[in-house]
Amino acid sequence: MAQPSLSGFLARFPEFGCVDHALIISVLAEAPIYVDASWEETEELGSMLYAAHSLALQGQGDGPASQKQKNASVTSITSGSHKVVYADDAGAEKGFNSTLYGQQFETLANRIGAAMVSVL
Repeated sequence: MAQPSLSGFLARFPEFGCVDHALIISVLAEAPIYVDASWEETEELGSMLYAAHSLALQGQGDGPASQKQKNASVTSITSGSHKVVYADDAGAEKGFNSTLYGQQFETLANRIGAAMVSVL
């Protein structure tokens, strides 16, 4: 299946309408790393959920997951071990569990028996 279209993505996730379209297209192009033809009829949905999760983690869009990332207060960064300390628990969740999109992605992947790779 071909990469989901920008218009299809925005129709399903209008909260990302304010995001630079080139960024959305770029993130959609990354989806085949995590979603392949073995997803069959769920491939397009999986790709869009992956993209929404990735964009939300970057603080992009107007949805609650994006706002959570925008409001996360980093108090300390340690480069050697990649440790990030937050002033509150806004950044505490890791991987696909950190956004609703990621949770839906993981549920879909588990339902079809796809191998999972965690994305921070």
